[in-house]
Formats: sequence, C-alpha cells, structure tokens
Amino acid sequence: MATFSGREEELGINWSHQDEILDDKWVQQSRKESREKGSKSKPTTTHLEGLNWEVLVINEPVVNAMCLPGGKIVVFTGLLKHFRTDSEIATILGHEVAHAVARHIAESITKNLWFGILQLILYQFIMPDLVNTMSTLFFRLPFSRRMELEADYIGLLLLSSAGYDPRTAPKVYEKLGKVAKDSTLQDYLSTHPSGKKRAQLLAQAQVMEEALMIYREVSAGRGVEGFL
Repeated sequence: MATFSGREEELGINWSHQDEILDDKWVQQSRKESREKGSKSKPTTTHLEGLNWEVLVINEPVVNAMCLPGGKIVVFTGLLKHFRTDSEIATILGHEVAHAVARHIAESITKNLWFGILQLILYQFIMPDLVNTMSTLFFRLPFSRRMELEADYIGLLLLSSAGYDPRTAPKVYEKLGKVAKDSTLQDYLSTHPSGKKRAQLLAQAQVMEEALMIYREVSAGRGVEGFL
C-alpha cells in the first residue's frame, strides 16, 4: 500500500485508517486470467462489445447517478449543480462505467437470488423481521459497499486512461460526502461507503501510483493497453 507524502495537505484529508485497502478483486482476477491465457486471448472486457452507451440526464434535484443494463448511465441534474468541471464529471461517469466493466449488475442479480433463498430457509427458524435485518446488515450492505469500492478503483484507472488527472477523484468523493452530509454510521448502515472514506482509500491505495503512471503516459501521447 502506497502513501503519498505531501499529498494529504493538498487534498485536505486527514489520513487515520492506514489499514484500509481498496477492493480490486475484479482487476486482479482479470489480469491473472490474461497472464494465464497469454497475449492472444480475448480480453475480459468482451462483454462490453456492442453496447450502445448512452448518458441520460434527468432533470431532478437528486444528487445521484447510476448504471443500468445495456450501457445506459443516468445522471441527475442535482449532481451536476455541485460538480461542473470536466474532470469531476469524468470521475462520476468513470465510476458508473466501472460498474458495467466489472459486471456488477449481473453479480447483484445472482447474489440477490442466493440471499432470497437463504432468507426463505431462515424464515423457518427465525422471525421474518429479524431475518430481514440480519440479511441487510451482514450480507446485502457489505456486498453493495464492496462493489462501490471496486467501481471506485476501476473508475480511477478509466479516468486516467481518458487523460484526466486521477488526483481529482479523491477530491470529488470528499466533496460528495459533504454534499450528502455523511454520517459516522454510513460505512456500516448504507449501500455506499462515506465520501470521506472513499477519498481516503483512493488517495492512499497503491492504485493511485498506477493511475498516475497511466495518466502521464496518456498525457505524453503514448497511450496504454491492458491496464484492466
């Protein structure tokens, strides 16, 4: 895990959780499969081929964005009131595209099916309300937060490969946390980690070093391949 000395003051973030790591399970698995199959194998992003990417802007004061099946990304104007620069919007779009890259929608459907089966079994022995609460706290919420952190990780690489400075991303998530008025319990009782935590993880994780390398290569006109 890399720590960027001097960067903390620049980002205005207080680093206190040195043991936190960013979820990069999909990226590592993708790279492992590519090495095992060799350079002539099909990339693990073939599921993206043929997608008709569209960004749909909804005129509602909701501070949110989401990725839907088929390459459809929804952005609410409430979010655009707070994030106006190209690099800020690219950070948000990169995160949503990352959900499609990592197949999170399909993964969620599969996981929810198994959660539902487990709930039906537990209903036979435990009160339904208690089962629902336990399922949410110990299975659904942690799973959802893991996907969000993974999308942050992949989105950072996509942001860099598009020629945007990856150091923008921690600032975006820090700002998002303030806009959403994060609480101290959000890291445990929400589908998304707090903006502050997401900013901390992106800025101190080793992936930032790789993201900066990708950004510098792209800025120099050399481009990059196979970073996923």
